[in-house]
Amino acid sequence: MSSREIGKITSVGIHGVIADVNSDLGNYINTIDGILFVGEVGSYVSIYEIGRTVIAEIVGVDEKTQPFNSDELVKPNSKRQVYLNLIGEIVEDKFCFGVSKMPLIFSAVYMISQKELVSMLEVGKEVVKVAEDSDKTRAVLLTIGKSVIFPDYDVKINIDKFFGFHFAVFGNTGAGKSNTVARVLQNIFEKSNYSAKGAKFVIIDSNGEYNKAFSKLKEVNHQIKHSLMETDEDSQNKFEIPVWALSVDDWATLLHASEKTQMPVLKRALDIARVFYNTEMSNTELKNHILASTLLGIIQSSDSSPSKSDKLKAIITKFGTNEINMDSTLSTGKRLRQAIAINYGSMSDEEDVISFLTNHLNPDAIVENATRAMIPYSLDDFAKAVEFATLYEGSVSSQRIQEYTATLMTRLQSIQEGPQGRILSKTGYSNVDDYIRMLLGENQIVDLDLSSLDDVSAEVVTKVLAKLLLDYLKKKEVKAETPINFVIEEAHRFIRNETNYGAVGYNIFERIAKEGRKYGMLLGISSQRPSELSKTVVSQCSNFIVHRVQNPDDLQYISRMVPYINQNMIERLTYLQTGNALVFGSAINLPTLTKFAQANPTTDSDNAKISEKWYIE
Repeated sequence: MSSREIGKITSVGIHGVIADVNSDLGNYINTIDGILFVGEVGSYVSIYEIGRTVIAEIVGVDEKTQPFNSDELVKPNSKRQVYLNLIGEIVEDKFCFGVSKMPLIFSAVYMISQKELVSMLEVGKEVVKVAEDSDKTRAVLLTIGKSVIFPDYDVKINIDKFFGFHFAVFGNTGAGKSNTVARVLQNIFEKSNYSAKGAKFVIIDSNGEYNKAFSKLKEVNHQIKHSLMETDEDSQNKFEIPVWALSVDDWATLLHASEKTQMPVLKRALDIARVFYNTEMSNTELKNHILASTLLGIIQSSDSSPSKSDKLKAIITKFGTNEINMDSTLSTGKRLRQAIAINYGSMSDEEDVISFLTNHLNPDAIVENATRAMIPYSLDDFAKAVEFATLYEGSVSSQRIQEYTATLMTRLQSIQEGPQGRILSKTGYSNVDDYIRMLLGENQIVDLDLSSLDDVSAEVVTKVLAKLLLDYLKKKEVKAETPINFVIEEAHRFIRNETNYGAVGYNIFERIAKEGRKYGMLLGISSQRPSELSKTVVSQCSNFIVHRVQNPDDLQYISRMVPYINQNMIERLTYLQTGNALVFGSAINLPTLTKFAQANPTTDSDNAKISEKWYIE
């Protein structure tokens, strides 16, 4: 043991622990574990006490100058000082992060032994037997890379503690985030005996980087499947979201609806759509009541007669019933189409039409026949329902409702005509469960390439899909029965640090961060700008992989928001090599500087080869 002693503690205080290195030591020592370098920043040392071994990391080295001898002129001597950061302790061969008490001054400091390193860096067996009498094994640890300081040691994470909680990957552009995510996922599926067939990863691929990395998974392990879905209109694997599955909260988010005037219209539009597009349920009285109320509201409005006539014809044509349609017969024997026609600038049979419609009013039908069932309809159908709902609300409340909902209709029209309109469709599914089962299928990885969408459209699609998945998991009889890891690349585009949530009053990602774990909805966020992310989401992450970060705002944010990290770690983040990252959290024993291998195949995120593109024949 004495061969590994390098010095003694000379200072213990609020500013840390300082040890003097023995003056007779050079830059390295020979031990039974091999040649060890003395005073290497980032290496570990041991401090032995009764009942425990304190483990510390060398975070700095300095020169301690010896004073002159006043009696004779001699060349001044110097010795080294090392600054130690206490990180944990070993008790009964088990490592625990954090120390129960400070070590004593003048305690000896030793280079860490191989046995102690194993206790620190290993978190148990990589696999366990499925059953006592079986030779099949289930993985419980996952190797994600090599230790930078101790390259002979693999860095392993506890699978349950990493993927069973939310995690985050941070780093500057080009620091290796995408490679890290791809490499870790590739490692998950390398095990072919009792492989991870039950895994479900849904990846929001903002830049279209991951399809290449996962394209050969099936060759490595034939049991693993990966699907690519794209938002391109011409794609064979076109991604669509059922528009009829959107709740009033979703629509309020999409359309930035105001709570007092526009939210009631959206609620009414959903009711109308579910009633009038339901082909399996008649709801005749309810349909007639809503239709008659709306038509009466139009007739009794202050609009001109030609305008009233046009609105009446439009509504009756789109939403007419067997009892109220253009060919319905009034008590006078006239057809409804004749009664609402304009003669010499007015509707001469207006009173007869009012009498006919009044006979179909039945307010009790709203309560008796209200439905919450999911009824498939298209985006155009919903737009018609919103128009109908606006007129209906005008008939029962304020006639100025059309003024209040003008911006809502404009935004809805913009969605219809934009890229979101291609994605929000009727689809071929009659319920959300069938749609989600189709989306996930038998695939272990679902790669959603949103690279063809603008920021606003991509944000809407991501938020709506996240909510559909959460709602799907909430309905499961057994909680967390089918865990889904929802990995978001370029997360700062979607999970912003918002203070105004609009009419809904919540952010779906913050809700998932706080509630999703117990249902099996687990976030994985990757971002180059952590300071722009929601504080709530980051604070709920249990594990972090942090690559090189140089922006002062991001560094300050990480130091405030992320547990297990101190100022020494923060300073180290500024000069990490590409592909290296600091890994820390509940899934690993201690913060470990890790080198991640190159993904094979690599992600499609290489830098442009400028010299090759510039200098050509």
